[in-house]
Amino acid sequence: MATGSPDTLYMSLNTDPATFDPALAKGGDDYTVARMLFDTLVRKDQGNSLAPGIASRWTAEDAAHYTFTIRPGLSCSDGSPITPSVVAASLNRFVAPKTGSTARTLALGTAKATFTADDGTHTVRATLTKPWADFLTGLSLPQAGIVCPAGLADLPGLTAGSVAGAFSGPYTLTSSQPAVSYDLTLRADYTAWPRFKRPLEGRPARHVTFTPIGNYSTIATQLLAGGLDVGTIGDESANRFDGNTAFTASTADNITTYLTFNERPGTAFAGRQDLRVAVGQALDATIFSDVISGRRGSTTKSVGAAKVLCANTDASLLVKPDLAAARRKLSGLHLTVAGTNLLQGGNDYVAEALRNAGAVVTLASVDNATWSTMTAGGTSWDINVQADNNLMGTLTSSLLRVMGPVTEKGGRNKTGDVDDGGYADLTGAMSQVDRVAQCSRLQSAQASFLRRVDAIPLATLPSTTFAVRGVSVRQFDDYLDPATLRITAQPEGRSS
Repeated sequence: MATGSPDTLYMSLNTDPATFDPALAKGGDDYTVARMLFDTLVRKDQGNSLAPGIASRWTAEDAAHYTFTIRPGLSCSDGSPITPSVVAASLNRFVAPKTGSTARTLALGTAKATFTADDGTHTVRATLTKPWADFLTGLSLPQAGIVCPAGLADLPGLTAGSVAGAFSGPYTLTSSQPAVSYDLTLRADYTAWPRFKRPLEGRPARHVTFTPIGNYSTIATQLLAGGLDVGTIGDESANRFDGNTAFTASTADNITTYLTFNERPGTAFAGRQDLRVAVGQALDATIFSDVISGRRGSTTKSVGAAKVLCANTDASLLVKPDLAAARRKLSGLHLTVAGTNLLQGGNDYVAEALRNAGAVVTLASVDNATWSTMTAGGTSWDINVQADNNLMGTLTSSLLRVMGPVTEKGGRNKTGDVDDGGYADLTGAMSQVDRVAQCSRLQSAQASFLRRVDAIPLATLPSTTFAVRGVSVRQFDDYLDPATLRITAQPEGRSS
């Protein structure tokens, strides 16, 4: 479909990547590019399972001690070998608090971790100071990508994507033009393709060009016009492909939406559960869902989607709409609502619903990178319309947005308030191997944030990825893996 060489594929991003340092990735576009440039020890596979990546196998003595066997013969993009020492050095930087990776708490909770290499036995041993049952899944995240020695020696260059030898993954970054395109080239010497249960079909493209497009309608137009081979759409623009056999489609519910409150000292919601309740009373989650998804989504009862293991099902814990009660509390209150412009319609609805309840609202709908930075701390916002891209597919990933270590201290919690009781239940769950015991503790954690009203659950945002016939990309449960992009036949509209 897209014009150009049959060995070049064109795929959309929502905005420019904010960094090419995988450990510091914060938004969906960072994750997409990092997955192409850097490999991880393990990879997501179907059915919430893991596939070998840089590690050929692994063992877990318990939830705090792990050993990984590193595949032999792997190399960095400058030809240097990927040894256990290289892997350990990269991962020790990833988990170091001073690095400031927001994925650290996903992989470790509040534990500290040490990776020790044994080049003789080709193994890396991981030791955690506290058990964390999601540790292996955390190491599948793009942020845990292995940075080669050349990248660790030049961190500013790593951030800019200019260190040619930094990459451990299948592609290198060969051209970077913000707001225009990012060109990636397949490494001729790359042999570290993950070993999925169902092998990938087709061949990887020699070149992949990512184009930042911040509007779903424009992505749809570019796909239909032949300007893109692969694009992801999260609103009613997906309906433009109904009955179109020139594309294959896969839909995921990996994005959930909910409001978080800024509860830092000096903000409107600090210590004011009554005001947080009033915001929930002013909103209708069904209307919000219909607005953002074109009636394709569904409302939620937690910060995770309904099909995420252990997600809350108790509707009695949710705040019910009550406009009269909301007006008694919110009338005249000045509030700043922040959100990504990918949820523009939803942001507008939240702002108008609060104005209808008497609040004086300033709305900041900004690009993904600006929004991620803005809502990571500070007091410039009061309510955040959170679009949560749950790459891990676990409930803890989203719960850490509303409890536990705060963003200023390297955590994911945007509220600025730890919620000691809820977080104790979350960490208790992560010390359990038994799933029933895990779910019991996670239900208590959810009940805590819902009763405190640290967040207001809203809806899932289904995202549909369209690929032109002759091109495929694999989806594992609700996670789309961009590094599985393959040419399976001559893409339609191409010439050899």
